[in-house]
Amino acid sequence: MQVDCCVKRWALVLAVTAGAGLAQADPAPQETNRLQTLAASERDFLSGVAAHRRCDLDAAGRAYASALEKDWSFVEATVNQARVLIELEKWQAAADRLDQAGARNGDDPTVHAVRGLLALRTGDAAYAVDELTQARALVPDDVEVLTNLGAALLQQGLLREAKEQLEQAQRLDPDRAEIAFNLGLAHDHAGHHRRAVFHYRRFMKLAAGADPSRPAVRRRLSELLGERSIWNAELADELALEGALLGSPLTNGESQ
Repeated sequence: MQVDCCVKRWALVLAVTAGAGLAQADPAPQETNRLQTLAASERDFLSGVAAHRRCDLDAAGRAYASALEKDWSFVEATVNQARVLIELEKWQAAADRLDQAGARNGDDPTVHAVRGLLALRTGDAAYAVDELTQARALVPDDVEVLTNLGAALLQQGLLREAKEQLEQAQRLDPDRAEIAFNLGLAHDHAGHHRRAVFHYRRFMKLAAGADPSRPAVRRRLSELLGERSIWNAELADELALEGALLGSPLTNGESQ
């Protein structure tokens, strides 16, 4: 989950608002009350982001709801509410929140990004690709968007296109476990087993110990490597392979 961008964007909005307020020596009481309400909404939103990062979804949902009670037009809070609902697998409620956010600002890239995430989680890869492609046009270097777009393309069997998105995401964030996982899948499906092993092993190094994908990846590595222990490979071989793979772009027609 990526929520940092919401914090940065809202902080920018607040900075612009604060600067505008400084130009008025004596703001009217009504305007003062409005700014105080917006500031309170911002505090609730940031509390929600902090809870979201702790994976306390109940607290995050309550904080985002409180932010929206004070400022119903707060698009980022609405989108993050949808994120919480997606993680709780409340698909229709998440879709409703995204429709509300889209009605307020249909050009917001986070609306397209989270719509794509929802479609990806519910198995609609074609719609996910459409929404995530729109998000990518607006924020071309967003790692979450690139990763999810790569995963959606992978679900559609578009292996070359998936690898292009995932490799760009990896260049921007080399230590993100889900990128390594999806690159492993892409190369595995393409029959590039040596490269699949490299990315699967990188995933095992990067992923948290409780990551639910670890057992399946470990089994697949054992299948690909046969009886050879995946943990006792010579370091020199691994470093040589890593240098070769990261040193030049991969294409769908590479030899193994």
